[in-house]
Amino acid sequence: MGRFLIVLVMAFLPGLGFAQDKLPYPQHYTVLTNDFADILSPEAEALINAELQAARDHRGREMTVVTIRSRDDYLPSSDIASFSKTLFNAWGIGNAERNDGLLLLVAIDDREVRIALGAGYPARQDGVAARIIQSEIIPAFKEGRVADGILAGTRAALSRIKLPEEAAATGSQPQSSSPLTPRALEQAPEPRVVGLVDRILAFFESSPFFATILAAVTAVAGFFGFQGFQRNRPRKCPQCGKMMMRLGDAQEDQYLDHGQLIEEQVKSKDYGVWFCPRDEHVTVIGYPKWFSKHAACPECKYHTYETTRTVLSPATTASTGIAQLDHACKNCGHTATETTTIPRVTQSSSSSSSSSGSSSSSFGGGSSSGGGSSGSW
Repeated sequence: MGRFLIVLVMAFLPGLGFAQDKLPYPQHYTVLTNDFADILSPEAEALINAELQAARDHRGREMTVVTIRSRDDYLPSSDIASFSKTLFNAWGIGNAERNDGLLLLVAIDDREVRIALGAGYPARQDGVAARIIQSEIIPAFKEGRVADGILAGTRAALSRIKLPEEAAATGSQPQSSSPLTPRALEQAPEPRVVGLVDRILAFFESSPFFATILAAVTAVAGFFGFQGFQRNRPRKCPQCGKMMMRLGDAQEDQYLDHGQLIEEQVKSKDYGVWFCPRDEHVTVIGYPKWFSKHAACPECKYHTYETTRTVLSPATTASTGIAQLDHACKNCGHTATETTTIPRVTQSSSSSSSSSGSSSSSFGGGSSSGGGSSGSW
């Protein structure tokens, strides 16, 4: 019996040693976006951080975005809900009194996502989080647009998930009216327009954060509207000078080569084809997609080069990790493999002393009781 126990203990020792190398959850290095999975481009991360920082500056709302490769890289958890609750409470996301923190967690290899809510949110906000995941995040993830989904989910969570006092303030706005005399009406030929302008100006003065968001949305809509006009504007044939016609999706494929067709399939580029019926001249113009995960292939030069990242050994606070990068071109079949070093996990205390800028280096001590919603794709 004693020998059996010794053998049993020796059999479990390697597993125990491996578990000791793992952390129960990652240690944050910023209060904004912690991209442990390394799936966001610098441009995408900057856009997400801008939303998070604006919420902290104008509303005192703490939200953080976290990406990991898999929950298996850390100590065992029953599901993403329990993992996110442990992470939420360990970091102390949100204000300690209001418990208004928000966490958007993406486990890319597990194909799981969760929006975790602070304990200050009522249970009905779980349904709001569920709708955000299903309408804003999952559709983009299914198309491979992970950064787009995270950005849309962040914006929706910050604008639609509300504390009880915020929902009450939004639902019942006080209205003031001052009746006008007939003579005053004569002097004000367009009272409705003036009142509307006054209300708009008052809105901008009383709600600078929402005014900023509205201005940003207007600017983005104007940019994409101009971009759409540039793509679809009439073009003249460079040979005869007559106006060309833009072909539809079904017709343009016959004028695209194999690499261009693959680029459209993997959604790294969108092509427009213009045809001149007079002399049959064809003009092909490619438009790169934002946040595409496909880079230019070193062999064929088409944007069909996809990289798959596999963690061989996760990083800990004591040592760096190793990840394997497998590259494959969807067009020409070129492949390559390399390894890269994963930086050591930084303790939150050290990040506090090294951080700079306007954002705080630590959270406010909030907690979660497990509220929120999860999804998978």
